[in-house]
Amino acid sequence: MAILDFFKQKNQEEEQEERYILSIDGGGMRGIIPAVILDKLTSLLEELGDNRPLYAHFDLIAGTSTGGLLALALTAPVEKTNLQSDGRFISYIYEQDAITLRDRFFRRNPAEHLSGTLPFGIKTNVLESLYVKHGKEIFPRNQGRIFSQIFTDKYDSEPLERYLKSTFGEIELKEAVVPVMVMTYDAANGKPFPISSRDSHGFHFWEAGRATSAAPTYFKPAYLFDREEQTMQTLIDGGMIANNPALFAYSEAKKLYPHAKKFHILSLSTASSDFIFKISGSGTGVIGWIDPAKGTPIQKIYACSQIQTTDYIAQDIPDLSYTRVHGTVGEKIRLDDTSAGALTMMKEGGLNIYHQNEEAIRSYAERIAKRTNFDQLTLGPKEVEPPLPLLDSEDSTQDYEMEKEDNPALSSYYSFLSRYNIKTSDDHEEGILL
Repeated sequence: MAILDFFKQKNQEEEQEERYILSIDGGGMRGIIPAVILDKLTSLLEELGDNRPLYAHFDLIAGTSTGGLLALALTAPVEKTNLQSDGRFISYIYEQDAITLRDRFFRRNPAEHLSGTLPFGIKTNVLESLYVKHGKEIFPRNQGRIFSQIFTDKYDSEPLERYLKSTFGEIELKEAVVPVMVMTYDAANGKPFPISSRDSHGFHFWEAGRATSAAPTYFKPAYLFDREEQTMQTLIDGGMIANNPALFAYSEAKKLYPHAKKFHILSLSTASSDFIFKISGSGTGVIGWIDPAKGTPIQKIYACSQIQTTDYIAQDIPDLSYTRVHGTVGEKIRLDDTSAGALTMMKEGGLNIYHQNEEAIRSYAERIAKRTNFDQLTLGPKEVEPPLPLLDSEDSTQDYEMEKEDNPALSSYYSFLSRYNIKTSDDHEEGILL
């Protein structure tokens, strides 16, 4: 028995040697850019024959500000949100028994049994549309306070909070389908304040989203009740400390998976441009460094150098493989720009950045497509009926039998029923399991 346990433990350790992390930068409306890239990554995985939900390929998904909102959308239990789930495919997960001496002697694979299914994830092609549909709601042009912004925040935070609550409801962060982390900054105590599903402080998804996106001068701080510390926290946008959260994500992953020997980070930028400030003799005083007409040079240099620092350090960490997907969109786009021209430019920019980095992205995709171990998440039930796609009113009488034939998820579902001799109710149109 001890020998069998040894083989089983050894297999588990081998499976857990490498961990995969998705890290997404902050940048307001420029979140469209990583959203486009994530959808392209999903399509690439499907081309490789991998139809599993995107979130399931990662051991941790992290983000700052708008990247944090994307991270939360990817990791929330989609059936509890008002986000559209991707029910095209059902992913059945099988677990191999421990290798026995008999298996080794006869050179045969150990027996396997069905463990469960991967919970459905969000349709990645709707991530971009979330910005298009709700950008003007969160950043209304008629609310841009040009002169009063000197004394108050540019936007009312109520529309943002209303959107987050309607999207995530009261889902607790600890319910994330895979570990998630968003960056915030504790303004009251002057220190980083990562919020993670591992160390959630009792926060809900919407609260984490509100905190990570509380950009100073744009929105007021997030005043949230810390259910763990039993105190109020004053939290602001994580971009103050880590607009690129890759290093904090690496640190969190080390806590989650202390026995891992290698971490692979896919880091997606929001195409922020490097800031160049030509110093003149009259431009180095206090006014010169904070002059808004020149883009507030000291603030721009700080933000740019912070991102560059992460890139430099991440590449030199021995147990970290760092894939940085970065590029430019040709023009500087404000984080609150919701104009049609800016939206189009950012979408095209996201596609261009994907193609510029396609070789590196494909290499990363090929690695995660080979993944067979899913110990970072809780599997769903063995018997799963896929959600039917939403039908327009004129299509509401569409024949369900045709839907079964045309929908890959339904085909997979009925193959599963046949394989395990599971019966469905004959008098129920939607085939609920008995």
